[in-house]
Formats: sequence, structure tokens, C-alpha cells
Amino acid sequence: MRGISRRFEILKVLSFFLSLILIIPILYILVYGYTSFYIGSVAFSKALLSSIALTFFSSTIAVIIAIVFFTPLAYYLARHKNPFIETLVDIPASVPHPVVGIALIFLDSPINPLGKFLYDHGIIFYYTYTGLILALFIVSTPVYVRAMQNYFESLPQSYELYARSLGASEFRTYITVILPRAIKGIISAGLTAIARAISEFGSVVLIAPYVTGWIFNGMSTASVFIYDEFLTYFNASITASATLILFSLLLIAVTRIINIILFK
Repeated sequence: MRGISRRFEILKVLSFFLSLILIIPILYILVYGYTSFYIGSVAFSKALLSSIALTFFSSTIAVIIAIVFFTPLAYYLARHKNPFIETLVDIPASVPHPVVGIALIFLDSPINPLGKFLYDHGIIFYYTYTGLILALFIVSTPVYVRAMQNYFESLPQSYELYARSLGASEFRTYITVILPRAIKGIISAGLTAIARAISEFGSVVLIAPYVTGWIFNGMSTASVFIYDEFLTYFNASITASATLILFSLLLIAVTRIINIILFK
């Protein structure tokens, strides 16, 4: 027993140091971004805070759309294993994300029938909120679906089996029995998907390097804003990155607190 306990202690220490390795670059950014590389005019500038606000806003909208339309898919996959559909869901998360941006640009181009139809009806992806939210939706939805699939698989099936035995259809069982019990999972999976959307760069920098119109006119998402700072003034990108990390840590903390409250 003592030998087993000792091995577990070693594993615990090893796990701590391995996880620490992952966050060393982040710690460097935080420390240097607010010390020797600190630039006060950038750290909490209106432009940076607006880009972070745009990022959180568009990511939240994208994930709300995923919740509304793709929660039923997550439930279906949890109850009916379908490798083909699961592969289709995983594709957006497995391809390089600039491919998603290029695909959206081509999809909305008048050189193809669908793009011509969209263009003729005033539906434009390039430099618009539509394109930005659509890109974030595509890259974050697989994360949401997989998280909800795992949550549905963890739920005991006794209630839904009872409803089905009384003659309720699978869809009605989903609406009346499953959804009310899945609110905790939806919130948790939704916050995880939002965190993924916030970190997106590859597709966004191609389809919507900045957006036009409405509240955030001319603004970029935080990832694109920091990239632009990097191209023009490296020190500014360090400070801006540190500020974005602070907001990301805040989201992680809120997610952890909500998970503790929901699943205690």
C-alpha cells in the first residue's frame, strides 16, 4: 500500500510540473507584458478593449446559435452511435482554420451558384458580422457538440425510457424530458465553446479582419488586433496579449465557478 501511495505521489508531482510547462509562455507574457514591456497607452486602450468586447460578443452569438440548432445533434449522437456523422462534425475542428476562412470567402463569391445567390440577396460574409460569426460558429460548434454528447451519455436513461414506454416519440422525449435536465450541461459546454471561439484567428483574419457597421464599426477581433500590433510594434503586442490573457483567465474562472455551482 505504501508503494502504491508513493507512486501516486510521484505521479501527482509529475502532473503538476507537466501542466506548469504548458503555461510557462503565458506566464512570461503576463509578467513581461505588465513590467519591462508595459505600454500604458495599449494595455487598456479603447481600441483593445473594443476588440475584446467584439470577440466576446461575436463568440457568444456564435455559440448561442450552436446551442439552439446543434443540441439535438449532440443528443442523437449520444444515443445512436454514428461514425459517419461524428466524422462530419469533427472535420471543421481537424482542418487548418485558414481553410475555413477561404471556404467562406469562396462560398460567398459570385463565381459559384450559391455565392451568386447570396450576393444578389445582399448576404455578404467578407468584412461583416455575418462572416465573423459564421467563422466562429463553424470552429466552435464541434467543441460544443462533443461536450454535450459526453454530457448526454453521462445522464441516466431511466426517465427517457419511461417516457418512451408511455408512447412518447424520441423527439418529444428530448423536448420534454431531456432538455430540462440538460441546462447545466448546456451552460458548461457553451462556456467551453465560447472559450474556443475567443481564441480563433486563422479563419477570422481571412473572412473578417475587421467588421463594418453597427457598434464595432472598423474593429478587429482581439486575436487579429494583437497580430496587427505584432506586425507594427512588438512591445505593444506583448502588453495587448497580457490584457487578453487577463480577460481569458476571467472567463475560465467564471466557467470553473459555474461548473462547481452546477455540479456540486
